[in-house]
Amino acid sequence: MYNISDKDVINKAYEYLEKVTPLCKDCGKLCSYKCCTGKGNDGMLLFPGEEKYFENRAGFTVYFDDKYENYCVRCNGDCDRHLRPLSCRIFPYFIYIKQPATKPVCAPDLRAVGFCPLIDDKIKLDKKFLRMLRITARLLCTDKECEEFLLHISSLLTDFNDL
Repeated sequence: MYNISDKDVINKAYEYLEKVTPLCKDCGKLCSYKCCTGKGNDGMLLFPGEEKYFENRAGFTVYFDDKYENYCVRCNGDCDRHLRPLSCRIFPYFIYIKQPATKPVCAPDLRAVGFCPLIDDKIKLDKKFLRMLRITARLLCTDKECEEFLLHISSLLTDFNDL
């Protein structure tokens, strides 16, 4: 167990995604690790409770992002993969749900478009990763706080479709 917080659901999600990645090789070599080299307010969203785990961890900076109304974390670009947050583990995908709450949908994270080469349809992602991502999505939606977080972020990321 990672003891990320008192949230067993987050700990279980970490376990599910511990040994799978989008590719069977280091995807960072395709783009010079763009998602691992955030500057300023570039960072990864933290799921409910994760901020406690990263607050005083060397190599990570936790901050509150007003745009998303949520805690985020930025790493120095050289983190232990076993310690990375849930958003890093599922990137370049996100778990979208709509109101009224429906089945979660795992789809490319709209924020990755334009810089992550894994969004390209020509690159086939590892089926084990995609399967564990779907299982993790269903697990996270069993927790009220995580479901509310996913609803909130999903609405922010998809609001442009309503224009």
